[in-house]
Amino acid sequence: MGGILRFTFVTWHYFMEVPPNIEGAIELLKSPDTQIRQFVAYLLGEAKHPAAIEPLIAALSDTHVGVRGAAANALGKIGDPRALPPLRMLLADKNPQMVVWAAFGLTLLGDDHFDDLIGYLRSPDVMVRRSAVLALNQLGDQRAIPALTLLLEDREKRFDSDNTVGEAVERALASLGHRVG
Repeated sequence: MGGILRFTFVTWHYFMEVPPNIEGAIELLKSPDTQIRQFVAYLLGEAKHPAAIEPLIAALSDTHVGVRGAAANALGKIGDPRALPPLRMLLADKNPQMVVWAAFGLTLLGDDHFDDLIGYLRSPDVMVRRSAVLALNQLGDQRAIPALTLLLEDREKRFDSDNTVGEAVERALASLGHRVG
């Protein structure tokens, strides 16, 4: 198993089986490794610990869009209203993939941007469409079903070893309780 994958598995197992070391995880947000910072931001959202709010807000300024997106996702999951102003500022970000995750976090916080997420399903950028599919899947809102079904034939991939947008949509629809075919 590769180093980062082993780290991911061990860390995930640790977070699921043992009360998480929030302070240690927060320190890992400073890691030089982008994948570690991104995964830790995600895990802090899963832990929903209030001590992670300020460090996650700081992570919204990370140089890597994946870390910023994971931080926005985590802040939405934690549900603290202190995240509203910085997430709202990200709605003007130049990177539309970041805007998707800001809209997702805001929607979880009750500042509804569901229609924005639906709109990003029509983006010409495969990364943005995939982010919108993932965000809508995590929201679990069945209103997304009609818009998602329009992407079932989308065969574009983010990278060669990835699955297609349409395959991601199939998984999202299944998790929303919609049978395809």
